[in-house]
Amino acid sequence: MTQPSAPAPKLLASLRQLAATALGMVQTRLALAGVEVEEELQRLLALLLSAVGLLIFGSLALISVTALLVLASSAENRLLVLALCSGVYVLLASYFWTRISRQLHDRPPFLEATLTELSKDHAALKGGTDDKVAAP
Repeated sequence: MTQPSAPAPKLLASLRQLAATALGMVQTRLALAGVEVEEELQRLLALLLSAVGLLIFGSLALISVTALLVLASSAENRLLVLALCSGVYVLLASYFWTRISRQLHDRPPFLEATLTELSKDHAALKGGTDDKVAAP
């Protein structure tokens, strides 16, 4: 009978080390993903609260100012004042719509840093040494 060779314990130790390293990488990436999700939720909540405040107080201010301008103008100019106020409101609404659209378009992709790190890990495991992996 042959005796088991000595490399078997080394192989088992290497496999344990490899599994521990892989588990550590997964844990780090999941922690990064959690941080990114939390940041995105905070950004979204802040945006929603700002939008609600803008809608409520902006509407109240516009109604008050419009009523003040219409009542302060002479009877024959009230329709003109109302039309001018409406035009200004349409222009302001267009500006804010454009601004919100731009902010939503220019935000970073969801989990960008996590996906970049996972791409680097994948390339490193495949044997590539290039750290400059393109982000997905």
